Amino acid sequence: MSRHATPVSRAQRQRLNLVVIAAGLAAAVVLALTFSGTLSVFTQAFLHGTNTVSTSTIRIAETTADGSPGACTTASDGTASCTDPNLYGGQSLRPGDSSTTQTIYFANTGTATPTGFRLTGGPCATSPTSGSDLCNQLVVKMTWRGADVLPASTTPAYLAANAITLPNPPAANERIPLTVQVSLPQNATAPTSGVTLSQALTFTFSA
Repeated sequence: MSRHATPVSRAQRQRLNLVVIAAGLAAAVVLALTFSGTLSVFTQAFLHGTNTVSTSTIRIAETTADGSPGACTTASDGTASCTDPNLYGGQSLRPGDSSTTQTIYFANTGTATPTGFRLTGGPCATSPTSGSDLCNQLVVKMTWRGADVLPASTTPAYLAANAITLPNPPAANERIPLTVQVSLPQNATAPTSGVTLSQALTFTFSA
C-alpha cells in the first residue's frame, strides 16, 4: 500500500517561514545580549584631567620660654647656629656639683611632623689640654617631653662618638622644651680640676 505526501499549502509554508524567522530573531537578540558590554564599542577612554600633589614641610624654630626667637642665626642652607643659652651652663663645678638646668624650646611651625630627631656631639675639647680627663668624667643629662633621653652616665666623650636618636619630635604647631644639665661626680679624679671643657651640640630634624 503506497503512501503519498500530503501537499503543504501555501499558507502552511508562510506560517513555517514566520516561525523560522522568529526563532532567528530570538537567537540574534540572545547573542546581542550576551556580547553587549564587550562588543558595543571598539574603544573607550577615561580622562582624569586634573591631578595634583603637594609636599609638606617641617619648619623648626628654636625659641625661648615665651616663644620669641632664640639667639640663632640661620644660614642660607637652612642650618641655624645658636649662641645662647650655653647648654652646659658655663659654671665652675666642684666634685658633686651640678650645673643650672638650661632650657630651650623647639617649635614646629611647618605642616608635618618630622620622622627623625637626632643629637650629635662635636669633638670634646679641654683647656688646658694636657692630662685632663674631664671629657670622660663629666655627666650629661637631657630631658625631652618629661623623660631622660640619654643613656645613664652619658659623657661628652660618648656624645662625640655616638649619635643619639631622640623620640617623638614636635608635631605641627607643637612647642616642646628640652633641658640640659651637667654634673661632676663626687669621685671625679684630680686631672679634672682647673679645666674648661667645650663641645658643640647639634640637633637635627629630618622629614
